[in-house]
Amino acid sequence: MTRSTFKSRLRKQLARAPFRYLAEPLFDGVVRAELAAIRRWDAAALDASPLELERVTAIIKTFERPRLLARLVRSLQRCFPALSMIVADDSRAPSHLPGVRTIELPFDSGVSAGRQAALDAVQTELTWVLDDDFIVLHGTRLGSVVRALERHPELDLVGGNVIDLPLFSRRRSPRDPLYPTSASPRIALGTRFGDVEVCDKVPNFFVARTAALRGVGWDARLKRLEHGDFFTRARGLLATGYLPKFWCLHAQAPFDAEYMSKRDDYAADEAFLLARHFPEA
Repeated sequence: MTRSTFKSRLRKQLARAPFRYLAEPLFDGVVRAELAAIRRWDAAALDASPLELERVTAIIKTFERPRLLARLVRSLQRCFPALSMIVADDSRAPSHLPGVRTIELPFDSGVSAGRQAALDAVQTELTWVLDDDFIVLHGTRLGSVVRALERHPELDLVGGNVIDLPLFSRRRSPRDPLYPTSASPRIALGTRFGDVEVCDKVPNFFVARTAALRGVGWDARLKRLEHGDFFTRARGLLATGYLPKFWCLHAQAPFDAEYMSKRDDYAADEAFLLARHFPEA
């Protein structure tokens, strides 16, 4: 059983378990309490360095999670009030939030189609890629990653840490392998530019040069499971870096059975990835 298959089965069991009606409010209550405590600490974590937000646009792909989207947008507006935001929404009833541009897509168009539609609409030098279940803070240090890209023109994309609530667990190492590829990294893996380490892959939490990001883009035929495919195709085209002090929180909705049924419907995507990356299998 692959790691993704195991995680998919676990999510399905949580979303359909009889105890979810008790577990869901408990889970939400713990996350809300954690966020309240973190925000009190975060008030003292302001980045004193000036940040030219007019150079950055945040793009967010969302699907059937208006509450989580609103939570992310609130956190962005609290910490970066001048930041431009574009939301690509393929829900049945797309959300329209104040101060946010929404691109409505056909129902269940998929992550790749949504991210590409949002990227196509960006008019700034830099693009910040986010998932709808993230939460940012003053301590996220957007300024640090923007300044890293300023100082090191060799880099095209810099990502950071994603911290899962309620257990405060960090996502896997950026050294996770790609799909098989003959492409060579533009810059040797492990090379350091200040605090940034060159790697092959980072979480879906990164800031990239918009023009360079468009040179890779997302394939709309791949509705889900796009992460490894994107970074495999990016190898040799983008120089990717990892900045540990750039981070966000991640709080899912694991008991939403309808959402999870769509999220874990990826048999067609696995077949597509097999044909693309393992043609002789």
